[in-house]
Amino acid sequence: MPHNHAHSKAEAIHDALESFAAEHHHQPDPHEKARLVSDTIKEWEHEEVEAMQLNDQAA
Repeated sequence: MPHNHAHSKAEAIHDALESFAAEHHHQPDPHEKARLVSDTIKEWEHEEVEAMQLNDQAA
């Protein structure tokens, strides 16, 4: 997954799937896709929590 933070989970998943296809030269199979979606959501939510904490500290 790219290291810039996506605006939504859907955008993050889309970017992760595109990156996977570009790196591996094929679309992910169902097991790869499930893992990729799960990992992407966890990472995106973690980044959202960090961003909220930074905003709270700045306020």
